[in-house]
Amino acid sequence: MKKRQLVIIGSSILIVVIGKLGMNLLAQPAEKKPRSKVANVATVFTETVKNDSVSIYVTSTGVLEAMKRLELYSEVQGVMETDNGRFKAGNAFKKGELLIGIRSNDQMAQLYAQRSIFESTITSIMPDLKADFSVHFQQWDTYLKGLSNQKPIAELPVVTDEKLKSFLVGRGIYSSFHSLKNLEIVNGKYYITAPYDGVLTETNVNPGTVIRPGQSLGVFIQPFEYELETSTDAHTAERLSLGQRVELSMDGLADKKWIGSINRIVKAIDQNSQMNTFFVKVEGKDLKEGMFLQAKVRAKEIPNSFQLSRSALVNQDKVYVVTDSTLKLKEINNLFYDQDNVIISGLKDGEEVLTKVPPAAFEGMKVSVYQEK
Repeated sequence: MKKRQLVIIGSSILIVVIGKLGMNLLAQPAEKKPRSKVANVATVFTETVKNDSVSIYVTSTGVLEAMKRLELYSEVQGVMETDNGRFKAGNAFKKGELLIGIRSNDQMAQLYAQRSIFESTITSIMPDLKADFSVHFQQWDTYLKGLSNQKPIAELPVVTDEKLKSFLVGRGIYSSFHSLKNLEIVNGKYYITAPYDGVLTETNVNPGTVIRPGQSLGVFIQPFEYELETSTDAHTAERLSLGQRVELSMDGLADKKWIGSINRIVKAIDQNSQMNTFFVKVEGKDLKEGMFLQAKVRAKEIPNSFQLSRSALVNQDKVYVVTDSTLKLKEINNLFYDQDNVIISGLKDGEEVLTKVPPAAFEGMKVSVYQEK
């Protein structure tokens, strides 16, 4: 019994001693090893300069519109005649074919009456012509025989004799002729014919509709020949010229491209957008009015220059080059820029220029050029 108690007491003392030694060891701070200093060097991306002739490409968008586009309006009043459904969007017409007819019964009756009056007026002067101007009688007799109620009036014979001219004026020949001619012009406005081969793209009236002067009737175009109105900044527009080749494309149709040419350049800047408008002429059977197209034109080349991302510019006129792993600020000439790139000069072939400026960059900063593995 006494032997067991001595063992227990001895074990307890040993545990206490070990615990105290452990606490002392933990209380002593560990000896710190000195850290090696590591330099903070930024990794940068560069491009090797190689000066060459750089082409400027102008990219813009616009809506296609037919070059020959006729908006039809009525100049007279009447009821639209029946046309068997011809005056409908999508119908094609040959040059000279009737597009739309407006009933003109009253107008035609007035025209016939005026023609009869004019014929009577000419007939009444024939005896005096034979007696006093016999040299001119045969000419006017032939003209009289050619008059008809059913066809437009012919131009009056040319008169060089001043006495004969005074005689005709006194008899009201010229005033009667011009009144009749004006009536025929007005009557022609009741019937609108196609000025060229084309197609109706819009119609606003139907047979039986009462048409009034100034009313919109529809739109008639000649397909296959179009113009794209688009624009660019004034600085870029100065490098464009008439006849330049333009590549046209449409989103969603990557395999479809059309080739056009610059047809017109507006010599003024839009006050609202500060852009310069130009027009591209293009032909194609698969083109349609209203298509939204993208135009890409190669403008003039800039010799002895280098193209760089705009993100590499510093204050628009400087860039960083890497010399002996150190950044050096260098002035350049900003020759041209667009939304993404800039064309510059002032750098030497072989120089390493930053393609993107890192945060907090400064001249003299130590850098490491990124190398692809």
